[in-house]
Amino acid sequence: MENAMARDGRIMLEFLTRPAICHPRADTLLVVDHAHAPVPGDGWAGVVTVGQAAPSPFSHGTGCACCAGRGGGLAAVLGDVFRRRATGALKWFDRVAVLPPEGQETAWRAALSGDIVVKARFAMQPPHPHSA
Repeated sequence: MENAMARDGRIMLEFLTRPAICHPRADTLLVVDHAHAPVPGDGWAGVVTVGQAAPSPFSHGTGCACCAGRGGGLAAVLGDVFRRRATGALKWFDRVAVLPPEGQETAWRAALSGDIVVKARFAMQPPHPHSA
């Protein structure tokens, strides 16, 4: 990730591979799937897990009408962390690093690319040449 924020003000979002998580950044929120949890939070702005209920008074049940179909939970998690960042419930971050389950980056990218709320708030980096 080169710039902290996209030129248009959206938060930069990059997908990582497992070896890449060894370089935490204080301005970056790490989002992992529940299979990768727990990941040490040292050095990151925070670590959030996809697949667990968000600790929010505004969380809805799994499969609620307003969140169903939003990236298998990832899009809903990104919406929640954006709100928590804005309200001060999470440490401020300028970037998001996503560590998907092995072999799921393409599926997670596709799900996010169709989510209008995610596209409005986050600028997704193109895939790395070695990822599939």
